[in-house]
Amino acid sequence: MFELISRNRKVYTRDRLAFFMSFLSVIILILVYQVFLGQIQIDAIKEALGSDTASSDTIKIVNYWLISGLTTIISMTSTLGAFGVMVSDKEKKLSEDFKVSPISNFKVELSYAIFAILFGIILTMFSCVFAIGIFNGFSSLLDYSAMDYLKIFGIVSLSTVLSAAIILPILAFIRTSSAFTTLSTIVGTFIGFISGVYLSIGSVGETLQQIMTWFPMTQVNALLKQVLMKDSIAQVFENAPSSVVNEYKESYGVVLQNAGGDHLSNSFMLSYILVIILALLIIHFMIKKIKK
Repeated sequence: MFELISRNRKVYTRDRLAFFMSFLSVIILILVYQVFLGQIQIDAIKEALGSDTASSDTIKIVNYWLISGLTTIISMTSTLGAFGVMVSDKEKKLSEDFKVSPISNFKVELSYAIFAILFGIILTMFSCVFAIGIFNGFSSLLDYSAMDYLKIFGIVSLSTVLSAAIILPILAFIRTSSAFTTLSTIVGTFIGFISGVYLSIGSVGETLQQIMTWFPMTQVNALLKQVLMKDSIAQVFENAPSSVVNEYKESYGVVLQNAGGDHLSNSFMLSYILVIILALLIIHFMIKKIKK
């Protein structure tokens, strides 16, 4: 198994340009989102607080909101990108060669998934830490405790496993690199909108809010926001009424609500995500069985 995972890593990193672009795209996304999305939320916070100027804490809170969204998107796109090895093997008919080897087909597929998840975790954690340093200064990394980093790592790991579970049933129908490239473009854009990264959940109608709320990546995004933004929210809204704080959290997806207006607890969201992962894996194996 280790040899297969190592082989997938070597195949992926052999294309040095593609490997470099994986990291370069992260940097580009960070800079673009800061320029275009940051000011919108800064203006909204200034209005809520009745202030004409934005404090450094206000800028920080917006940056952490953006970082949470970026981390959510990258956990999906990096994991999907690593699955390109599997698609390439299908296209080159190498998967047929594996079938006549003593290695079981299950182990081959598992090696693809493990590599994709490990690569996704590494790149996503790098992106999150790098974004914090770029947005708020690398000294800001010291604002978080070891427990905070463990929580971030746990959420990122859960997010990459969820991403793999979402991707696997779709990849059963993808056999060419061109189709995979198209899928990657669509997925990156779709995740950005549906998980409340490109637009805040409070800026859309109630029906779309509920669709976004029950999409599991949105809940991952909310869990990340609660860790990354905890101290900043306390500082920015220190003298604000609790109603203003709650309205901000609900509008910007720090907390999520069901159709009845009740907040979803963290334990509920974690359980829901795990159930979705299990359901998607069952669907994947059913598709594989039908296609045999």
